Amino acid sequence: MRGNLLAALLGLLVVLAAGKEDLGLQNFSLTQVAASGAHHGMWYEIALASNLEHQSSSPQRKVGAVIVEQDGPHLSLTSVSDHMNLCMKEKNQAVKGDAPGKFKIPLESGGKEVIVVATDYKTYAIMNIILNRGGKPSSVLKLYSRTLEHNEKATEKFVEKAVEQGLSVSNVQLLTKDLTCVNLLS
Repeated sequence: MRGNLLAALLGLLVVLAAGKEDLGLQNFSLTQVAASGAHHGMWYEIALASNLEHQSSSPQRKVGAVIVEQDGPHLSLTSVSDHMNLCMKEKNQAVKGDAPGKFKIPLESGGKEVIVVATDYKTYAIMNIILNRGGKPSSVLKLYSRTLEHNEKATEKFVEKAVEQGLSVSNVQLLTKDLTCVNLLS
């Protein structure tokens, strides 16, 4: 009985916390995510979660990064990431979507949709990247951090969001602190 009550209370707290955070995304601030202050729009990609075959079976991936800059109503994104042990550098422009924290990146291959799932702007951002290739959408949840230091609270939040998206803890992959790809941004 006591365990059921405790579980119910924890469930209620999770729902209340999630509701509070969603409210925060209603007031999503483009300028706080983009280049500002000491961070200059730099976000390190430190973890990802996906049930895509090529994501989960790939060897340990290196840390990636993205520089986010506001370009009028759009975002200019310069990113580097590790794909099959090759560093890939991309420059894209993201157009505001139909909801706060939602962006579209038009590409010849069908494009991407980026949805900011959670952020505190100062230390972490969790984004759902939906790839539209061949009419079949697939998604990858990514954890970005302003620093390379381990942030346990952000990692816990990331795992929680991954599970909410139907992924398991085994789908979560922490990226190695190898800065080979990140160094391409300088």
